[in-house]
Amino acid sequence: MIIFQCPTAVTEYLEDKKIVVLTQTGKNTGADLKDSLNKGVDALIQNKAVKWLSDNRNMGTHTAEDVEWLNNDWTPRAIKAGWKKWALVQPQSALSAMSEKNLVDFFATNGIEVKIFESPEEGYQWLDSV
Repeated sequence: MIIFQCPTAVTEYLEDKKIVVLTQTGKNTGADLKDSLNKGVDALIQNKAVKWLSDNRNMGTHTAEDVEWLNNDWTPRAIKAGWKKWALVQPQSALSAMSEKNLVDFFATNGIEVKIFESPEEGYQWLDSV
């Protein structure tokens, strides 16, 4: 079920798998980034879900302001909401991939088990197994 959509992202909640899915289709920044991620946190809370899949293959880089918001606002709320497992599909851009590596390290130190994949299908397989 689609819970948020904008030109640069789609956030879904898969009821049968209890997985929040964020597919970034472009440079998802500012208000669109916040809305797409906040809707995902709402779904974690409402459904007592702990799994998240991010398809970042077509994502652009985040701004410094977005990274600060992710680290200091969104992440603590997502953790409090019960988030535990993150399947991360790698971005195609090398610069975006470097940003993702930094985010993965940060989330791992905050109790989120993160696995990186090349396709959403691989990510779903892992999330189904945990």
